[in-house]
Amino acid sequence: MAFSAVIAQESVFAASGAFAEHYNSAQNFLMQNQYSSAIVEFRKAMRINYLDNSARIGIINSYLARAAYYANTEKDYDRAANDFRSALFYLKMYPDNEQDIQNSIGMIQSANGNLNQCLKVMGFDTTPGARFKKAEELRASANFSAASYEFSKAAESERYASVGNVQIGDLMKLLGNEKRAADYYKIALDINPNDGVTKMKYARTLDKIGQYDTAVTQYNDALANAKGDMEVLYALERIYLKKLAQTPNDAELNANIGAIKQAQGDYESALSYYGKAERLNPNSTLTRLNVGTLYQQKKDYRRAIEAYDSVLTLEPSNTKAMFYKASALAEMGDKQTALSLYKSVLTLDPQNTEAKNAATDIMKATMSPVEYIDYLSKNGSDNELYDYSYKLHKEGKFDEAIRGYRAYLQKDQSKADAYVNLGICYASKDDYGSAITTLNVAKEKFPTNNLVLKTLKETQSDYNSTRISAATASYNSKEYKKAINQYLEITPQTENTLLGIAASYQALNDYDNAIVYYKKAAEINPKNAEIPYYIGYLYSEQQKWNDAENYLKQAIALNPESPAKNLLTYVSQNGTLGILNSGIELYDKKDFTGALAKFNDVLKKESTNAYAYYYRALIYDEQKQTKQAIADYLNVLKNSKDFPIANYMAAIDYDALENYKDAFKYYKKFISEYTTEDEYLKYARDRMKELEPYAG
Repeated sequence: MAFSAVIAQESVFAASGAFAEHYNSAQNFLMQNQYSSAIVEFRKAMRINYLDNSARIGIINSYLARAAYYANTEKDYDRAANDFRSALFYLKMYPDNEQDIQNSIGMIQSANGNLNQCLKVMGFDTTPGARFKKAEELRASANFSAASYEFSKAAESERYASVGNVQIGDLMKLLGNEKRAADYYKIALDINPNDGVTKMKYARTLDKIGQYDTAVTQYNDALANAKGDMEVLYALERIYLKKLAQTPNDAELNANIGAIKQAQGDYESALSYYGKAERLNPNSTLTRLNVGTLYQQKKDYRRAIEAYDSVLTLEPSNTKAMFYKASALAEMGDKQTALSLYKSVLTLDPQNTEAKNAATDIMKATMSPVEYIDYLSKNGSDNELYDYSYKLHKEGKFDEAIRGYRAYLQKDQSKADAYVNLGICYASKDDYGSAITTLNVAKEKFPTNNLVLKTLKETQSDYNSTRISAATASYNSKEYKKAINQYLEITPQTENTLLGIAASYQALNDYDNAIVYYKKAAEINPKNAEIPYYIGYLYSEQQKWNDAENYLKQAIALNPESPAKNLLTYVSQNGTLGILNSGIELYDKKDFTGALAKFNDVLKKESTNAYAYYYRALIYDEQKQTKQAIADYLNVLKNSKDFPIANYMAAIDYDALENYKDAFKYYKKFISEYTTEDEYLKYARDRMKELEPYAG
């Protein structure tokens, strides 16, 4: 692959001075193929005369020749690409004469083709972002011409169009070409008109190249967006003073310099220029307005108003004079007259936002919130009404904010935030009924709005918390029935509300209802060990021992350290005693089957219960089950010393079975333990004598 350098034809001219020195030196270096030195010297020459076409052509030839050398000889395609970029910069970007560019079309095409070959060999990323980054790298290494070319390629993309052209403008200034810098700043401003920094760069550049009228326009525009910028003021002053020197009797120039002096704070000089402007043009309302604003700045409101009135005498519908006079009156404290004037301005100019804002501020300051809400409802925009309501809301003026939000919703129901904020205001006043009603309306209108759903949920939770607190307070005051009613009104019922109801019933000694609500609470939280303990306790109070025992065991299973452990011992004992007594009653009634079942239940719970064994033995005797009876009598004797009669009963049964040896043994034990002289003791003694042969 071979790269060629198409050499531009230079014009013949006579050069002199420093420019000639650098230019001639550059030409000599170029003829000796010392391209880098030639480029340096041509650049120096162009700094002296940036418009010289011969030097421009010379630097183009130097870059093209060096690019061909880098590519063909050293195979350094990166450096070659940079030189082709620089050549293209001077061929198509640097000239301000379109004919110069047209005359170089062949060279531009050749250089562009060579550059593309280099980029292809290098695998260069030609996306706008990559080109912009490359341009920044070239600028950082002071290769301004090549950087400008890459910025121009990046600027072909909308994303980099404005910033890319600003960068080119900056680099043009560095290279001494102020005129082309201004051109590129203008391109950037056409793309982004609100870029204040670029506007100032453009204005300074126009000022420097002598395009004063255009510069003034840009400076004024910049000043409007940066009030009191001293740099702009001094630039404008310098331009206007130059013009004034040429036309000293120009009334407008004198007025403009007066305005600049006023902005600089030099009021005496400003008045001097304004005075001359008025003498030259007595009917200038602009000068009189400026005089008025100057006196107003000095807080000399009487003279300011005189100036404004003089304008209104000439032009009764001059809205600027009305506005300034109104602002002076407002500063003096005459709010109502000022408001009337602001309204007059708005009648003539309904879109005057300054007058509208000033009138709004006065009404806010002089009207009550309710009056201002009513005013906005009739005359303001929906957004103004909403914003004012929101302001009241943030200030904690909930009654007024509620009025504002409601007025807004009468005009516009499409804003979910309005419903949410209205609901929050109601809740802040503890009017939870209205809050929840409002938020439910919002939920119907905006069923998927997360803010609405979240606020409704939180408000319901807060409402329930408030009601729980009230019910708890009633309970603590021992107003148990009131507490129950308050708890019952809370929906949905929670574990805490159900426990509150149960505790209130318990305090009223209504154990049945207390147990019902404790059980409902347990359904919600079956892992709460305290609930079965409470139920077990209440059942024990009702002497429902089996039920009590079951729930106390549940409590212990959930919490082995539960106080239910101590109560369970008591309950179990009393439960066994109850069953035992029931069995004895049945026994006394000769209901041996029923009694036997009871005694068996006792022994399942308490295997050492001597009473149960004794009565069961008696039943076995009644049923002629002598051996089972003997076994139970022996268990009686094993588990208790309080039943000596069991020895007698066992002896009788052994005797009946003709087991005389054991009969003798238990008669003997009976006699040794039984101390009451009665028929049982007499019979035992007599029978022992008869059984002495079996004593063995």
